Amino acid sequence: MAVWIVAVMVLVFIPFKIISLGFLPMDDALRHAAKAVSGKTWQQILVMREGFEIDPSPGWQQILTWVNPCQWVRHWDGGPTEALVLFSVASLMLLVTCCGLPWLRRPEAWLGALLAATVFAPACTTRFMRGRPYLVTDFVVMTILLIWTRCSSRVPRPFGLVCTVMLVAASAWIHGSWYMLALPGVAIFLSGRCMAGLVYGVCWLLGSFLGCALTGHPWEFLFQSVEHMFGVFGHFVVNRQLESEFYPSDGETASVLLVLVFLFWRWQTPGFSKMTLARVLDPVFVMMVLGWVLGLKMRRFWWDYGIPSMVLWIAFELQSHFEERISMDSPRRLALAGCLAGALFLGFTSDRDGRWTENLTTEYLSMDNPAQAPWLPDPGGIIYNSDMDVFFQTFYKNPRAPWRYVLGFEPGLMKEDDLAVLRKAQWNFGDTRAFEPWVLKMRPQDRMIIHASGGAPPRLPELEWNYAATEMWIGRLPRPGPGAASHNPP
Repeated sequence: MAVWIVAVMVLVFIPFKIISLGFLPMDDALRHAAKAVSGKTWQQILVMREGFEIDPSPGWQQILTWVNPCQWVRHWDGGPTEALVLFSVASLMLLVTCCGLPWLRRPEAWLGALLAATVFAPACTTRFMRGRPYLVTDFVVMTILLIWTRCSSRVPRPFGLVCTVMLVAASAWIHGSWYMLALPGVAIFLSGRCMAGLVYGVCWLLGSFLGCALTGHPWEFLFQSVEHMFGVFGHFVVNRQLESEFYPSDGETASVLLVLVFLFWRWQTPGFSKMTLARVLDPVFVMMVLGWVLGLKMRRFWWDYGIPSMVLWIAFELQSHFEERISMDSPRRLALAGCLAGALFLGFTSDRDGRWTENLTTEYLSMDNPAQAPWLPDPGGIIYNSDMDVFFQTFYKNPRAPWRYVLGFEPGLMKEDDLAVLRKAQWNFGDTRAFEPWVLKMRPQDRMIIHASGGAPPRLPELEWNYAATEMWIGRLPRPGPGAASHNPP
């Protein structure tokens, strides 16, 4: 019981310790929370192309909408938007980091597996704290692999099949990427369980349709999700035109060496046999390898499928070794659990490279700032922003603002002509002259917001510029009258 208490307490304390440092994720978690507070549709927030009428993550937005009226959210010192972001961060991290505990007899093995991941795949620490709904899919993938790997027969009993359908449905509704949950079925099939793989395929199809049906538009959401996936990679030529999470991985050498060490350790264990090897190379292992291979094309496969599978695989390997060497009631178990918990806590919460505090120096644009308010768009205006960070941060601070953004959380949602302007700017390493077509479209109520370092305004003399926040310039069409042009250098 003491070991279980240690394991649960450290996993609960980790996200709250990180939050106490002032951490806020600077990407999608901000826009999810802001949308729940705004009460608007994406069409009222973004300048979008046709064909994306349904929210890409409808279930998560609905959950945040349900949480928003809570008293603690309304009375949070940082405002309801910040409260929803922190709720997202803590709840989703706990969902993933506690996922394997109910399936293990030795919770210290789960602590050891998470510790191994923090050391040999450190990207998982920040990925688990992003507060984004892909963490629901991580949880679903791990739980499905556990259901289909740890059952007494090669195909789960009816209860396990029903759970699989419901988990796929929940992921499809909350996250939206229903098609990605075909990968566990591929792993089951490649591990030699062909019949089980086919049965899983049926569960996946049923769950996907059920999850999409929860949106009220099952067929439309099915096709929109696929179109959104292809739109992510639209009109790009080089990788720098994509978000960094879509870059190829570097091969994750440290993680590969770690897995090889565990395989060698298993091979050296007395009683090793082909049956033991078959148990080691189960669908969890195959899913880990599959995530690594696909990660060579796009590292999100490794982050979202390879690392969670690696944590599961290592946890059961450690449990097997612990059970062979340490008796259930040995005091050494508590000592081992305490050491692993302490190391895990330090591994997650240490502010290495400022990963938990770098956002503290972020300056936001806000309508409540008297110096910035005159330079923000007028009602009905459009913000022509150079990158998604402008959208995330500005929408987070101004969820009910009466303007829209030309670039939101995904370039693939932009109109064709606007996307062409953005891709040209990215191709030219952010050269501001690429934004001249936007200048020609601007109206008096519109603004252009560009991240640019240095004391000089962007090279778009058609606009008057104001240095509104750190490395952030706001441009507008010149206004008649004395003192219209204003340049505030840093």
